[in-house]
Amino acid sequence: MTDEPKPGVTRLREQAGAEGELLSSALGDRPRAALREAAMERVLAEHRARRGAKRVAAGIGAGVALALAAGVALVLRAPAPAPKLTAEAPSAPSTARPSPTKQAAPTPAADPLAPCTPAAVAAGTAPLIDDFEDGDARVLLSEKRAGNWITFNDGTGVQTPRPGTNFRADRIPGGRGASHFGLHNRGGKFTSWGAAVAAELNPRRCYDASAYGGVEFWARGRGHLRIAAKMTQIVTEEFGGSCVQRCFDAHLTQRSLSDDWKLYRVRWDELRQSGEGQAVPFDPRSLYSIEFSVLPDQTPFDFWLDDPAFLVADGAPASAPP
Repeated sequence: MTDEPKPGVTRLREQAGAEGELLSSALGDRPRAALREAAMERVLAEHRARRGAKRVAAGIGAGVALALAAGVALVLRAPAPAPKLTAEAPSAPSTARPSPTKQAAPTPAADPLAPCTPAAVAAGTAPLIDDFEDGDARVLLSEKRAGNWITFNDGTGVQTPRPGTNFRADRIPGGRGASHFGLHNRGGKFTSWGAAVAAELNPRRCYDASAYGGVEFWARGRGHLRIAAKMTQIVTEEFGGSCVQRCFDAHLTQRSLSDDWKLYRVRWDELRQSGEGQAVPFDPRSLYSIEFSVLPDQTPFDFWLDDPAFLVADGAPASAPP
């Protein structure tokens, strides 16, 4: 291959005059074919080198990104490591004294003779327990007192009203002054411990009568009548008390009855246990009931009760005289 111009180009240059001169100059400045091919190869080589470098860099970047993503996925999917279990030898007991500020206070042992927590407290302003004028056997609803008059006995005789019945107060023959109704209790011969009638103060709970100094009541009959202030500490759990052994030894005293109505007063400090049961100090904050009873040697029996009341502090009668 030669660099001589083609015949057509030579004729065009000869015929064109000045234009031909310019064309001849351009042809003269044209590089030879070998030089052009070398330049082309160099440019292509540099281009290939740059493209290869870019591909390698892109490949490396993509590989790094894929590796990071895979690592994150493995971390997220990997389960939490199980706790390491080690067997520890038991430590020797400490001989150091615990700090008083950290030592738990000991739980006090239950005292069966301690006064109960009262569910009802007498204010000391309404001493009358019942006047029976409503004709029923419920105590008056005053100073949080509630309950009924109940009768019970040793099971060896007959008592009227019968135990377990809802009885009513009886009309007093001829009345007792302004009072027309009272509680009439009577029965035949008993051979064990006898028979009783009692006023519930707060059924199956204790009653705080410490605002008063005792009890008083009007009565008539024959023989001796025992008056007891029964505490929850001498009553078994079956009936709402806290006694578990040698129970029912109530604090009591007695009065001799007469055929005529008479006002009887009994102060708390007169009451004593018989000694047959567990000894319990008397506490009027733990009353269960007020009880009137007769022993077997006082049976058969027949007595009336009217206007039983707590004894006020100044000693004045809670009920009017006949």
